[in-house]
Amino acid sequence: MSLSKPSLLFDLGNVLLPIDLNKTYQAFADLSSKYSAEEVKELTHSQSLWAAYESGLQSDNEFRDYLRESLDLSCTDGQFDQAFSSLLLDFHPGVYAWLENLSHQYPLFLLSNTSAIHAQHFTQVPLGPKGENLFSLFQKVYFSFDLGMIKPDENIYHHVLQDLSLKPENLVFFDDNFHNIESAKRVGIDGVLINPSCSLKQIDSYLLQLCS
Repeated sequence: MSLSKPSLLFDLGNVLLPIDLNKTYQAFADLSSKYSAEEVKELTHSQSLWAAYESGLQSDNEFRDYLRESLDLSCTDGQFDQAFSSLLLDFHPGVYAWLENLSHQYPLFLLSNTSAIHAQHFTQVPLGPKGENLFSLFQKVYFSFDLGMIKPDENIYHHVLQDLSLKPENLVFFDDNFHNIESAKRVGIDGVLINPSCSLKQIDSYLLQLCS
């Protein structure tokens, strides 16, 4: 494969799909009789409350019960799922056409740390002219909960490379998380740290420079 036309590997959240984690922290705080939004955020990070679920090590019900206990939540399954999914915003305007155009130029793949509850939500969003979801434009999609591991574990990149029979130098990875990019670089992948406020323009500029 020519180095001027590498395969492209995209993260989802804050690259193709804007997210706001604070909305979920606040939504959980509204369901908790004990913790504020800032405390929910601190507990989520310090105790890695989502890690096992996003790694596919907990079922939906196990995760709901785990967070109900960890955050002192009082809610139905439906209320939980709504609160947990509050972080998912609207896809970037025009992202389907933008990605479809790229798909005629590059092999496209996706690698996302995500969960079954979130995937059930964002994979149902109709974006194409016939109601297609965005994920039909990728040759292959990798969700962490299916793989049993999450970024920045270097093994997740080794898995993708092996599965696609790609050399790391023939893959460009776009992610908004510094640690994910650094671990990809250690594997030999060309990692590009994305600014969520201008992600699509940034990727366009990078690819234009790459091929010039």
